[in-house]
Amino acid sequence: MMQSEGAIIELCHVTRNLDAALEHWTRDLGAGPFFVFDVPVLPGQLHYGRPTEVSMRVGFGFSGGVLIELLQQTNEGASPFRDFLEEHGEGLHHVMPRCDFEDGYRKLSAAGHEVAYAGQMPSGERFCLFDTRTVNGAYVELMELSDAMLGSLSLMEKAHANWDGVTDPIRPMSRLAEFAD
Repeated sequence: MMQSEGAIIELCHVTRNLDAALEHWTRDLGAGPFFVFDVPVLPGQLHYGRPTEVSMRVGFGFSGGVLIELLQQTNEGASPFRDFLEEHGEGLHHVMPRCDFEDGYRKLSAAGHEVAYAGQMPSGERFCLFDTRTVNGAYVELMELSDAMLGSLSLMEKAHANWDGVTDPIRPMSRLAEFAD
């Protein structure tokens, strides 16, 4: 079952090679299946308050009740993903709590953390990454989780629950609808 309100719902790893990361997470760790898609430059992206343009290729899959995001940036735009890869190499980049966006934003801002990256999904949901590396070695992502997004996560979780751990571990996001009732 997907993590409840207040719990960490997602772990994101940044990588230079999404295909290799997908193979590792499915074959060696049993996460998945992963649904992969290209994310174009989204509106209003900011990197530490400055406009930027970032595109990426991502894969989402579950391991138990935790969503795993694997992310490869596909352009040279300034971003915390590039910053992290340059400073640390591949690895755990951010965690995402399941919380109200505004509440999480106020809490992290009050704790003195700076917004490292922000933008908006084409459907209007806001997202941001707070730079919390000094206290946890990674960033914290906040996302406005719309009903449509929660529905997609539920379908990914259903795919994970019904997956044999071997067959068809990497799928295009367009196949997610196969798991709708």
